[in-house]
Amino acid sequence: MTAREPMHTHLRAQVLALRRTQSARAVAQALNIPLGTVKAISSRAGITRDNTALRAFFRLPEIVASACTALQPPVAPPQPVAVTGDKDLDAVLWLRQVVQTGDTALIAKAMQAAERIKTPAKELEKRYGDFLMRESGGNTMRAVFGSIGFANLKGLAESTLDKQARKREALARFGSEQAVFATLAQEQFCMDALALVPTSAMSWHDYDQEQVNAAFAQQLDLVPHTLADCLYELDFWDAVYRLRNGWDNAGDDLPEVNARRRYIDGHCMASIRPKTRDEAKAVLRYMAANEMFDRNETDAVLENLVG
Repeated sequence: MTAREPMHTHLRAQVLALRRTQSARAVAQALNIPLGTVKAISSRAGITRDNTALRAFFRLPEIVASACTALQPPVAPPQPVAVTGDKDLDAVLWLRQVVQTGDTALIAKAMQAAERIKTPAKELEKRYGDFLMRESGGNTMRAVFGSIGFANLKGLAESTLDKQARKREALARFGSEQAVFATLAQEQFCMDALALVPTSAMSWHDYDQEQVNAAFAQQLDLVPHTLADCLYELDFWDAVYRLRNGWDNAGDDLPEVNARRRYIDGHCMASIRPKTRDEAKAVLRYMAANEMFDRNETDAVLENLVG
């Protein structure tokens, strides 16, 4: 190895470290080297191109339709059952059961039947709340929250069909409910990367974010190169959460996944310079869609986008 090689290696490392967060011109000025040298090193390392390894790793399984992934909705109750002693309330309770089968034909019939109930929705919810209050021995919380949206069969139908669609897609991608909720390779990566990062003394699922950022920065193959990479990975985590929540009580993301998300949408999006105005606007659209403008990292991300 010549004396020049270690120097070149050190310079290359400096350029790449700075280039992740600064423009090529700023790096050239900081290191007092030609702009062309910075661009050449960055180009050869692929630092300004999307990280193909990251995109290959953070992706859902392809959809494979098969008979075993088809959902079989339960059979609807054959007739209303007297539960409350109020004819209209019992009819709505039965129609809710029909809607929750997820069977589109039964749902259509239920919506037609609901039109024959002339009592206003607010009145139905009040009467059902009164029933719950009596049944619960005066439990106000149960009465209030149990009656909210009681008569909104259209909303119930929409949410039921949405969950059915999520389940179908999840099963078509993962093959079984067990596989949907098994620890994914991407989740295991997060757990392994943070294995040596201590959790907060106040809470077992909270990490010091600076240590988290440093730990993920060591996983060079899966460090985002571009803001587009950041959005790509965030879309992956959003999709996993969405598909799992086709089932009730699906739970939240793992603490390690939440930490990875904060590394991506906080640290990385606040430090990786946008390649184009369109890329910057894509980040802004994501932040708006996910109501991310009131977080501690917001100012740093916006400063990075406007440069």
